[in-house]
Amino acid sequence: MEMTYQLTKKQNFFQKNIESFVKQKIGPRVWETDQMEGFPQEILDQLAGNRLLGMLVSKEEDGEGAGFFDFCLALEGIAKVCPTSALVCATQNLGARVISKEGTPDQKGIYLSKLMAGEAVFGYVLPQLEMLSLVLGDIPLSGSKEDEGFVFSGSECTIINGDAADVICLFAGNGDLAHGFLIEKGIQGMTVAEPKGMTGAEARCICRAVLGNCRISGRDVLGKEGEGERIWSELLLEGSCLTAAIALGIGQGALDYAIKYSKQREQFGSQIAKFQAIRILLSEMATKVEAVRHFVYRVAAALDQNSRDRYKLCSMAKTFSSRTIMEVTTDAIQVCGGYGYMKDYPLQKMMRNAQLTQVLNGSNQSHQLSTSKWLLG
Repeated sequence: MEMTYQLTKKQNFFQKNIESFVKQKIGPRVWETDQMEGFPQEILDQLAGNRLLGMLVSKEEDGEGAGFFDFCLALEGIAKVCPTSALVCATQNLGARVISKEGTPDQKGIYLSKLMAGEAVFGYVLPQLEMLSLVLGDIPLSGSKEDEGFVFSGSECTIINGDAADVICLFAGNGDLAHGFLIEKGIQGMTVAEPKGMTGAEARCICRAVLGNCRISGRDVLGKEGEGERIWSELLLEGSCLTAAIALGIGQGALDYAIKYSKQREQFGSQIAKFQAIRILLSEMATKVEAVRHFVYRVAAALDQNSRDRYKLCSMAKTFSSRTIMEVTTDAIQVCGGYGYMKDYPLQKMMRNAQLTQVLNGSNQSHQLSTSKWLLG
């Protein structure tokens, strides 16, 4: 199947609308959002008000019916200015998509409209941060079946939005016994630690959680029993495509800032943009950003067209994009010198968030191992 990722007039118009929205609603809150420790509900409300939380849900279910390509355009535009807002948007859309795709009619009725309206926050279990060798597909929790439900005892995990999520997607078991679950905030037996010390998206932390004698009803199973491994892998891999799009936005934002700074900053009576060393750095950065852009767009098109290689490409794009954009943000700081590393300037924020993309939705090493499995059959 031929994959095309040339932007249409409609997509170009959509990009301009995102740029305008970000400038008016997201931009003025960037500093506040980056510094806050709690969940940025105002940002979620703004995203909901502009119908950006149900992009991956069909119009029949009151979503926007957009594909991954269009959604990646949105994330790129948001992440250029505020990576944390882009992460909030990506997580919420993943939640709406997985419930729309896998949820029962009752689950959709309870959660779907609330997620798209920003009235409920979505969270999902992630690979343990220290498990660098984790191969995607390995379920992070273990539990046992009891009567008509499931029991988790002594299981520890990390959950994105764990401190604020109203509905959390958990996965447990192995092989045919692997299941996905939707549980609500405050369920008895689950303790979420207060998020502290997170570098990058401080406003949107990954939280430690412990499940001790946590009982989940069989009605809370997401999808069919035994399909947890498939749902978990698809959630992480599709999330990896979105992480790559966020990295792209971060890189473009860093490049834009470095170019602007180089034209304003003068040394020895001349703009530093006229120095060959600066020009070489900017050229290399622009080349890397453009390479990432083409990779991200290709992967998004592959997901929309249900390409056979789509999940392999997701892992490859996430690894390549996050690593490359980390290099771009580092070079942007070099262009700006000591000012680039100061908290009063935005580049240190971009570099912190670029680093976060390397561990979010599975470490780069886990995705490289996953890619090797596809390559070797």
